[in-house]
Amino acid sequence: SSGINAEYGGMNQEEKIVLKIIEESGNKGIWVKDIRFKSNLQLTQLNKVLKVLESKKAIKSVRPVNDSKKKVYMLYDSKPDSSLTGGAWYNQSDFETEFVDILGRQVLTFLQRQRAHAEVTHSDPMAAQRNMMVDIKQVKNFISQLGISKVELEEEEVKQILESLVFDGFVCRTYMLGEGGKRITFYRAIKHQPLTSGLSRVPCGVCPLLSQCTPGGQVSPNSCVYMKEWLMF
Repeated sequence: SSGINAEYGGMNQEEKIVLKIIEESGNKGIWVKDIRFKSNLQLTQLNKVLKVLESKKAIKSVRPVNDSKKKVYMLYDSKPDSSLTGGAWYNQSDFETEFVDILGRQVLTFLQRQRAHAEVTHSDPMAAQRNMMVDIKQVKNFISQLGISKVELEEEEVKQILESLVFDGFVCRTYMLGEGGKRITFYRAIKHQPLTSGLSRVPCGVCPLLSQCTPGGQVSPNSCVYMKEWLMF
């Protein structure tokens, strides 16, 4: 905004007002009708001001991916919010289906390798499970190292890939507490299982001794063979 402040000196009052309004909209931009409402300028007058500001490269217009017939205005150097551009998944207004599929397969392969390595190096099921889990930052770094994305993915976009794999049943999501009690999301590859309810997938859901099972008891989750086998899935 220091560059914008320098530009104010060569602008008339109307241009300064409009530029200030656009600046306040941030990287999500602002519609012409909203600029008109806030500036109290007539449409023809406002259009002239917008053209002048665009010619000075003080502002730019962006057409949202979900409504390409309209456009919003923002500061020239602003990076448009992903809600406008569709993020990495869109090229102009076209959804990059093939790109998303390739990334999904690569991420799944990465998680499956993590799982396989954890199973080989850790005989204890609990230790193996912990070591096969990865967080969003690790997956983001992996994608960056692949070099197949033209733009650097945001963590939210990486999360979208992982969540789609969770939805499809390839990946499991879990949470752990990090520094300061902050909840961190982790993901791990799972093996395909029959399409049954979540409860019946857990051994406890179909165990006839469930009512007798207590930690430290004769029937206990700590010594349960079925629980240990399930944790490896």
